[in-house]
Amino acid sequence: MGVIVFGYYALIDWDALQKAYNHFVDVTKSSANLETLFVAEAQQNIHRINLFADGVWILLSVIIGAIGLHGVCTIPKKSKG
Repeated sequence: MGVIVFGYYALIDWDALQKAYNHFVDVTKSSANLETLFVAEAQQNIHRINLFADGVWILLSVIIGAIGLHGVCTIPKKSKG
């Protein structure tokens, strides 16, 4: 379940990162002042960090799911007797 939820938000953050990065590129190509450049860079870095965090949560969800699946698969069978 975590993979689906965090994956959904990772896709949203990926789209936001693409938009912020394109804006950053446009600002660097224009003759903008240094303050505008720093703000555009900070905005795209915020989205990078959010996307990284979503990816970490996806990986943690996969690990927890794998541990749970391993636990289910290694339950000893009770003998009749």
